[in-house]
Amino acid sequence: MVSGVRHYFENNHGLIIPHHAITSIPLEGEGKVEERVDRLHKILVGHPGWMNALTSADVILWTTHSQGTPVSAMLIHRLLEENHINLHTQSVCMLAMAGISHGPFPSLKGNLIVKYFEADAARELFHFMDSTSEISQKYRRSLNHLLRNGIKTILVGSLQDQVVPLYSAIMTGASHPNILRAVYIDGHIYSEDDFLINLVTFALRLRNAGLSDHGLLTHISEVLAGDLYSWEGGHSTIYEERDVYEMAVQYLFESAPFGRVTNKQTDTAVDVLLDTFQAKVRQNPFYLPWAMRGICDDAAVLSDQILRQELQKLRTLFEQWVPASAKLREIKFRLEPLRARL
Repeated sequence: MVSGVRHYFENNHGLIIPHHAITSIPLEGEGKVEERVDRLHKILVGHPGWMNALTSADVILWTTHSQGTPVSAMLIHRLLEENHINLHTQSVCMLAMAGISHGPFPSLKGNLIVKYFEADAARELFHFMDSTSEISQKYRRSLNHLLRNGIKTILVGSLQDQVVPLYSAIMTGASHPNILRAVYIDGHIYSEDDFLINLVTFALRLRNAGLSDHGLLTHISEVLAGDLYSWEGGHSTIYEERDVYEMAVQYLFESAPFGRVTNKQTDTAVDVLLDTFQAKVRQNPFYLPWAMRGICDDAAVLSDQILRQELQKLRTLFEQWVPASAKLREIKFRLEPLRARL
C-alpha cells in the first residue's frame, strides 16, 4: 500500500510523499474470525507508536485479504466505538482483496484437506455461505456501521480465484453507495477483446452505477474458478499488484468529498441493503440466460447511451468468441438463445 500511495501522488500530482509521512501497521495473527479480532486489537492498542499514528492520521488506508475482510470490518468497528478513529477528522478507505464475504467455493467444503486437516478457522469460513449464520450476522452489522458512517470500501475479486468465488469477493448481496467493486485479472490471461472478461467488467460497471446485474455475477462465478492446485495466478497474486492498492488511493481522493466524482445517490449515511444469501454447490444453469436477458431488457441500461454501446460491443465479442474449454463452451451454449438480444 505504501508503494501505491507514493506512486499515485507522484504520477498524478507530481508530489513526492516522504517515507516518514506514512506509517505502515502490519497486523498479523491466526485463528477464527473473532479470535483474530481480539488478538489484533490487543496488539494494536498495546503498541503506543502505532496508536499515536492511528489517532493522529489524516487518512487511514486499510488493506485486507481473504479471511481478513470480516476480521478487518469488525476490528475497525471496534476502533470506531472506542473513539480511536474519528470520522469527523479522518478519512478512511478499506480495500478488501478476495474477501470471504459469502464464503469460499461451496465445493471445497468436502475437500479432504479442509475437512480433516485444516484448523477450525478454515472450517468457519464456510459459515459465511449462509447470511443468517451468527458470524455472518456479526460481520454484516460491522460492515453496515462502517459504510453508513462514510468509510469507503473497495471489494476486489480475482477473476481466476481458486478459493473465493467472485460473487463472494465483491459481496453481491450488499448494496451501498460507498462500495466500489472491481476485478483483478492476471496479465497472462488478460485480453482486451475477451468476451467473458468484458461481460464481467460490464456487470461490475452496472453494480457500481447502482444498477442491478440481475444475478449474473453470482451465476457466472462458478465457471471462473481457477485451479486449486495451480500456483500461477488467482487467490494470492491479487495482493502482489500495486495497481490494486493505487486504485484504493484513487477512489478515496478522486471521489467526494475530496474529488469531483460523485455518486448518483448523494446520501451515503444510509444502511446497507443486504440480501439474504445462501451459497449453493451448483447453480441452476437456467438462471444465467435469464440474468443476461434481464440486463438486456433493463430500461435503466437501455436508456443510457454508454451502456447501450457496451451491450453492442458484447454482442460483437460474443459472435467472435471461440471458447477453449468445455466449461466455457457450455457458457456460450447457454447464452446462444440470447444472441439476438445481446
